[in-house]
Amino acid sequence: MTGVDVRLRRIFRDGKAVVCPLDFGGFMGPVQGIDDPPKIVGEVVAGGADAILVNPGVARSEWQSYAGRAGLIVRITGGSTRFSPNPAFHTLVCSVEEACAIGADAVCVMVLVGSEQEQEMFEIMGDVVSDAHGLGIPVLAEVIPADPAHNFDPEWISVCARVGYELGADFIKTYFTSEGFAHIVRACRAPIIIAGGPKVADPNTVVRQAMQCGAAGIAFGRNVFQSADPRAKVRELSAIVHGPVASCGEVRRA
Repeated sequence: MTGVDVRLRRIFRDGKAVVCPLDFGGFMGPVQGIDDPPKIVGEVVAGGADAILVNPGVARSEWQSYAGRAGLIVRITGGSTRFSPNPAFHTLVCSVEEACAIGADAVCVMVLVGSEQEQEMFEIMGDVVSDAHGLGIPVLAEVIPADPAHNFDPEWISVCARVGYELGADFIKTYFTSEGFAHIVRACRAPIIIAGGPKVADPNTVVRQAMQCGAAGIAFGRNVFQSADPRAKVRELSAIVHGPVASCGEVRRA
């Protein structure tokens, strides 16, 4: 047993987790759904989120809403906005020590595979893993394609997941692919939680398929905070993630 194990149990209470990323403002500003931080943090926590994923500022200002009620994952990379000429490069914006002082149960780093700065982001990730594990803090690696055209390509996602695991992340956030995801999970010995990406019409079906194929949970932001009732949506998704799981029935491409 290590500090990493103890903190992971706060997020994966039964081996599965519903994480609500509310960190979108760090890239896009006050978009609809997260333009009132106290309200949305309170809503997703009341809905039963196992953890929230936020930037340091929100972690500090909204602590009374989540402390003792949901795990805290602090994103410590970023520094790129929608106005940046190079949005596919995320650098360190908060130290592991600072995140630990805030009360983080885990830290999150972003790597965009295929970016011109891919090597630099993996170097940052390696340093974060070393620093975090020295303090008993788990690392969530969000490893996704730099080019959204590859977001659901099994070949790209298999590399994203496996490289994150190989370089020491304790759990991985990446996209679900309707083909080959069970194999991606088997080849990655770190738990995978699926990213939601853009708001979709039927997130429940995606979550059900991912859980059937071995996902350890979800990290859905826009599909929660831009829904008509975020609290109810978290409850819906939690029932799927923490409920009984059928065998994998992957959707094959024609």
